[in-house]
This record gives sequence, structure tokens and C-alpha cells, in this order.
Amino acid sequence: MAGVMIAAPGSGSGKTMVTCGLLTLLKRKGYNPAAFKCGPDYIDGLFHRRVLGVENGNLDSFFETGTHMRQKLSRSMEHHFVVAEGVMGYFDGLGGVSVQGSSFEIGSILGLPAILVVDGRGASLSLMALIQGFLEYDAMLEGKDEEKTHDKTDCDAECAAGMQYEECRKRRWKENEENYREKKSHTSNGLHGCVCGNTDCHESKDKKNNNIRGIFFNRMSPMIYNRIKPMVEELFRIPVIGYLPELNFLHVGSRHLGLVLPDEIDGIREQLEQLADRMDENLEWEPLLKIAAEAGGRDREVPVREEAGAGQQTGNVAGIKPGNKLGNEPGNIPHFRLGIARDEAFCFYYEDNLRAMEQAGARLVYFSLLHQEKLPDGLDGLILGGGYPENHGEALAANRTMRDSVAAAAASGMPILAECGGYLYLLDSLEGADGTVYPMAGVLKGHGYRAGKTGRFGYITLGPNRCLPYLREGEEIKGHEFHYWDCDCGEDEFCMTAAKPKGGRSWPCMRTAKQVMAGFPHLYYPSCPGLVRRFAGQCVEYGQRHDRKHDRQERNGQEHDGEEHEL
Repeated sequence: MAGVMIAAPGSGSGKTMVTCGLLTLLKRKGYNPAAFKCGPDYIDGLFHRRVLGVENGNLDSFFETGTHMRQKLSRSMEHHFVVAEGVMGYFDGLGGVSVQGSSFEIGSILGLPAILVVDGRGASLSLMALIQGFLEYDAMLEGKDEEKTHDKTDCDAECAAGMQYEECRKRRWKENEENYREKKSHTSNGLHGCVCGNTDCHESKDKKNNNIRGIFFNRMSPMIYNRIKPMVEELFRIPVIGYLPELNFLHVGSRHLGLVLPDEIDGIREQLEQLADRMDENLEWEPLLKIAAEAGGRDREVPVREEAGAGQQTGNVAGIKPGNKLGNEPGNIPHFRLGIARDEAFCFYYEDNLRAMEQAGARLVYFSLLHQEKLPDGLDGLILGGGYPENHGEALAANRTMRDSVAAAAASGMPILAECGGYLYLLDSLEGADGTVYPMAGVLKGHGYRAGKTGRFGYITLGPNRCLPYLREGEEIKGHEFHYWDCDCGEDEFCMTAAKPKGGRSWPCMRTAKQVMAGFPHLYYPSCPGLVRRFAGQCVEYGQRHDRKHDRQERNGQEHDGEEHEL
């Protein structure tokens, strides 16, 4: 078992490129790597899978329970050297004021040692202060602003009895300072536990340094690296495992949803091979392998928030049980053909969602809304994922036969789930990135247009306002929103409410028409097994109404109609 997390103080530090370079190098050296992305991001996973050809998935402590994440990671570590790429800054979590959902929380739950990527451009000795801050920061403070969150009921009896706020604030500040000094007096030697000799000390090896086990410098000159490496290792007793200089051959741009897609970058594979060459020259393998060997080495008793992945099943995430409408025996799950739109325009899918559908009996049939004339024959359901349809408006509009095929499927009652870009495709029309308005499938009324900014961003929990085709009142499903396009439909069209986990903000979302459920949120299916069961059941029923006779043997299958368009 071996694995590391590649984390950083913030976005733009080089996490993705360091991760991709390391994965390329591990693959070259025969370590059979697998990649995970922390958080809800899709595009980094596309780099991992499409460019590097390695297995990938997401790790997300908002979507998933700790048990589910541990099981997933453990299965991968049986055969792979796991590299997990962190999300945003190391401690950045829900609402920007909590470590919940952060790389730090995920790594702590999983016992996955972190390598902190520090951008060294334009700095030298100041990097020591940054590193010290990340090693010693008390993450349990979660960035709370006492002046805004002070509550007498959270204080001791003295405060509750009437201590003035200013006196209470000063007392709590003094207590925090004393705790910090006590912590400093137990400074760890970084390699052999705590110098105080007490193995139960809160600074013992499994808790020290906020799970950061090594430092890697990005965009640093060899001269500065050779000077600062011994300083870091002597003062903080933490290994510096390598560096990368400024690399002029790397040309990875960005757009409104993050990094550009990998197939849009000329020579990306050659660039990553060059990157791996540089890492091979400047990476210290022995310290890296020693750090990676710590992963999953202990049965860690880490508290997991009950609300994370509420209702989620482990193992069979679809929650298929004997006696339900999908079959009376676990080995007798009826199969159905589920079309998955996957091409340059539609490419955002959580692998856990696809696996959940497979466990519910789906045979995945990948196809292209851009390049094929009509839907594949014999489909029983459709999932239209997110992506960049606005960048392909002209081509999607020109493919009239496919638009008509999707509209006919929806009119026939075929079960369809559509998210963000897939939702925009189902509207009457869409404003393209070029400003031209293009006709779409016309399944749902409305026009998709460029909003100019993202007003809804981040994690959400969704609940139906009434019984829906795949959800019942009182159920919840977790999701994520991030989009710069919007729709001009009225609020009475919406059938669900999305709520932010922090701050109390909410808004209406999701629409239905016959068996279509669509909207901007990207849903995480395993957080609501009932959605998977009902969607699968209705796909089976649709197939039966149309005289489908699919093999009932319990096996997972994937099909590709026409040319390979998967990103």
C-alpha cells in the first residue's frame, strides 16, 4: 500500500502539473499509479485519465462518508501507487471558513500523507514563514471570526454568568496563546516522534505537522533550492523531496470552469513527458517512497461527520437489495442500456455515479451528441453530463437529426438525467460562446444565455418540493454548482430547492418534464441511493414497454457506438 496527496497553499501553485508529472514518472518506472482528485472537480481527472491513461476518481468528504472513501482508497491501493491531488488551498473548505471538505480533512480521514507544493517564484526566506504556518496552524479554529461568531453559550459558566464580551475575548485569546506555547514546547523532531519522549503527546507522529510529510518546491532556481532545502529540514525536521525550475515548455491555459480540456492543448503528452524528465532529475525518490509507505498503515479512528454522504450506502453504492423492484435476488438484477453522452462538449462525469448505475444493472453505452446522427439503438435511458456545449453551439445545432432523436426519446417517456451542459442542450436555444443563438433539442422551454459571472458556486444539498420521478419528498441528494451560463425560465418551473451548507443561502433549481429531470446542479448519486434505484427501475420498465430483452446475467458492460469520442 502506498500513496500521497499533492497539496498546496492555494490554487495556481502547480498542484495539477506536479501531480501529472509525478503520475507520468510513476507510470514510466512501473509503479502502476492511480489518481484521485479531492473535491468535485472534473477537469483534472480528465488529464489523469485521457492524457496519462491512469485510473482515476474523486475523494470528497462532503459527498461521501469516511467509510466509503476509505473503502475506495483501500481497493485502489491494493494494486496501485495512489496520487491524490488536493483541492484549492490545503485548509480551504466549506464556505471559505471551515476545513470541512478540505484537502486537510480528506487526508486526515484517510491517513494519506500530504506533500505540500510551495510556489517559490519571487521569494526565498519568506517561504520559511509560509511553511511554518502550514505546519503549525491549528486547523480546528476553522478561521472563525470571534467578533462575528461569539456566543455566550459557547463560553464557560463565568462568561455565561455575565462577563463582558471584551473581557471574555481577552481571556480566550490568552488561553489560545498559552496553548500555542505549550504546543511549541513539545516541538517534534520530525522523524522520530516527539522530543518530550511522551508517545501519547498531541504532537506525536500521526498528528504533527497537520499531516504534511514533505515539501516540494515549484518554480524555484537550483541556487535557491540548494540553500533553502537544508534550512527547512533543519528547522522544521521535515524532508524536502525535490523541486522544479521555471518550465517554459508548459503551456496550459484556463477558461471559466478551470483548466482547458487536455485534447485542446497541442503536444500535451510530449509536454508531460518533458515534465517527467525534469522531475526525474530533481525528485528525491527515497524520501518520497518512505512517505508514501505511511499511507493507510494504521486503522485510524477519525471522527466522520454524520451529515457527510447522509443515507449513502457502502459497498454497493446503488443500494440494491433483495425484494425491490429491480429483482428478488442480488444476482438477478435486470439489465438496461444506459446512454452516456461523452465527447468534446459533454465530458463531466463522476466515476462513482457511473459505477452506481452499473451496480444497479446499467450497461453503459457511450455516444456523441456532436458526431453521431442519432441516439444508439435500444437505449432504455440517458444521462447527459456537463461540459462546454456553448463552445460547440454551431456543431450541435447543425446536427439536427441528433437533436430530433433526443427530443423523440424524451417525448416517448425515456428516463433522462441532464446536468448543467446537458441541461442547456435540452433547452429551446443556447447562446454560444461566440454570441450567436443556436437551436437546441427543445425538450424544455427556455433559452440558455451567458450570465457573465457565476452566482451559484460550490457544494449544495438538494431537496424536492414534491414527489418527483426519481426522488420523494423528504429525501436529499448532494451536489455541486459552478456555471457561467443561466436560463431565462420562471421560478415556477423549478421543482427542487438547493441549500448551501454554510451561510443559509438557498435557491430553486431542477426541472422535470415526463421522465426528464434536469438542471444546473451536478448530482452525486451515491448520496441518495433511492434516486439510483428509481431511475434504474424506470429504465427497466421503459425497456419492457418497448420489448427490450437484455441479458440478465450479472456483469458490468460498456459499449461504444461508432467512433471513440470519450475524453
